[in-house]
Amino acid sequence: MSDLARAHRRLAVAMGLAGLVAFAGGAGFEPLSATLAGVALITAFFWHPDPRLSARMEKLWGPLAIVLVLRALAHVFLLGGDVVVPVVDLLLLLLAAESLRSLDAGNDVRIYALAFALLLAATAYRPGLLFAVAFVVFVVAASLALPLGLLRRKALRFGVRDPGMDRPFLGTAARLAGVTLAVAALVFVAFPRVSRGWAGRGETLATSVAGFADQISLGEHGSRIHSNPEIVLRVEFPDGVPDDLYSLHWRGRSYDRFDGVRWTRSQGVRPSTAPVEWYRDRWGTDVLTQRIYGAPLDVRVLFAVHPLVGVEAESPIQPMFDNVGDFLYWGGAAPIYTARSLSGPPPADSLRSARPGFMPDRTRYLQLPRLPDRIGALADSITQGLDNRYDRVVAVERWLRTEFGYTRELPRTAGEASLDHFLFERRQGHCEYFSSAMVVMLRSLGIHARNVNGFLGGRWNEFGRYLAVTQNEAHSWVEVWFPNYGWVTFDPTPGGSSEGSASGEWMWPGRVFLDGLQHRWSKWVLDYSADDQVNLLDRFGQWMDERSAAPDDGGSRGLPNWGWALLLLAVVGGAGWFTLRPGGVRGTTPESAAYLALLRSARRAGVVDAHAVTPLRLVDRIRDAAPPAAPAAGRLVELYVRTRFGGRPLDRSESRELRDALATARRALG
Repeated sequence: MSDLARAHRRLAVAMGLAGLVAFAGGAGFEPLSATLAGVALITAFFWHPDPRLSARMEKLWGPLAIVLVLRALAHVFLLGGDVVVPVVDLLLLLLAAESLRSLDAGNDVRIYALAFALLLAATAYRPGLLFAVAFVVFVVAASLALPLGLLRRKALRFGVRDPGMDRPFLGTAARLAGVTLAVAALVFVAFPRVSRGWAGRGETLATSVAGFADQISLGEHGSRIHSNPEIVLRVEFPDGVPDDLYSLHWRGRSYDRFDGVRWTRSQGVRPSTAPVEWYRDRWGTDVLTQRIYGAPLDVRVLFAVHPLVGVEAESPIQPMFDNVGDFLYWGGAAPIYTARSLSGPPPADSLRSARPGFMPDRTRYLQLPRLPDRIGALADSITQGLDNRYDRVVAVERWLRTEFGYTRELPRTAGEASLDHFLFERRQGHCEYFSSAMVVMLRSLGIHARNVNGFLGGRWNEFGRYLAVTQNEAHSWVEVWFPNYGWVTFDPTPGGSSEGSASGEWMWPGRVFLDGLQHRWSKWVLDYSADDQVNLLDRFGQWMDERSAAPDDGGSRGLPNWGWALLLLAVVGGAGWFTLRPGGVRGTTPESAAYLALLRSARRAGVVDAHAVTPLRLVDRIRDAAPPAAPAAGRLVELYVRTRFGGRPLDRSESRELRDALATARRALG
């Protein structure tokens, strides 16, 4: 019995480990409790205490459980904090305690329940790929542990020392696991998610190192901009991948006020955005459709290519268009949305000949702090002789892109972290220096301009078919106002040397593949909606129609749609019946059939009642109640037990003897 008990305990512990990993893949854990629970479960997989030591350990688990219960009650009634943490810690303690009990404790059902509770709790959060792996492991382990536990209990009840596990037993357990996973897949397809975009417990908001934030600052010094491979946007292109994929500017927020060190947004800015009709009528007709899966940032912004002419939210968020042309949103979920933008700026000749018209707030977009006079003089010298707004803007942009260098190294001292030092002394910096310098020089010329930040480009994930935009792509650029056209994008940072150039560090092949898997998991599992279900069924129906409409070589047509549905149900139902049919654990062998026939005859003769009886006890009852049938019944049971529990098959003569013994015993029993 020790081998059977040990195998069963290991399978139960494997279920617990799978539950632990599943929950960690969704909500995460407190490091201390997760580590201790993991160590305890791994220990229980290889070591089992004797009953005396197990009894002494019970005295330790009890007080610890009481402490955790009091802790949970304190969080509920006094502290008002996250009650999930102490409750899960209590659950882990109970699971560890049950797993480390002696093999004869008979606590398998409790281990099953605790492991399943962890697995179930993980579904309340946003489980990742680890949950998928853990779910499969849990189903396989449970498919083996449940029948093995039943076999162990029956063996203990009837005094059988070593009920062996043969290939049919393991094969049936494997089929049961397959049927369970198939049914889970059918349930998944039948019931879309109702809480799309939920966030996991303890999820922290992503922030970029020195790029996108709620302000732009030039004050950092004494270090360098370190790379950060955290992905903030995954962008799909339903209408085709654009040619300028790596030069797309994912616009975030605009800033109008500069105090000499940092850019911020003023309060109470008057409406200063262009009507959508301006963009549609004067920018062109090519529309770039972007399906964007965003990470929850500390600033709730919807990123997209400028100009954005339409946005549709697909997660529980509410887009908002503010009075300066930025797209924000309400809601705590990760933003998933479809954005439609015009794919190119107006022609240069149109911008050169832009007629006078509405201009945004002069006090906001021409505002300048006290700066050295030589910055304004520099702007005048660069644009000398140019008679229109567009050529002046391009001249400043070209001068910064060609005369300066890009570096991720920050200035050494606070005194060097100034715009004046950048323009006349250092002559190199990161994107925020270039965009700030251009806006300041344009404003000194009376041209309405503002600083904008977001992300530039990204890295294409071929496996997932999307553009991965990381925090390494954080970038700043410039928007200039043109009457009757709106805000137009200009980027003075030298090409090929922006923050995006460092993002290749994270794109090693393994991470590309894993991130593609995670994206597909989130898209098709976590965010599987009723619309996705309809689209999936429509595509399946179209495929069936094509198969039905296309005759085969013999001229016959395929099955209609309802025929394929019935065939699918028949396959699943047949697999379930084959797994769970009577005698399915080992199959109805001739020896088992003969023994069951003898048992039914004994019950009809009144030798035994309807309750279970062991094979040897059955022979004793027949010997007492019907002595003429005892020799044949004894021989039949001997052959059955030797084959059933000894694993030795009968030869041809013994099989014939088994049939003769059954016939003799049944005649004697009447």
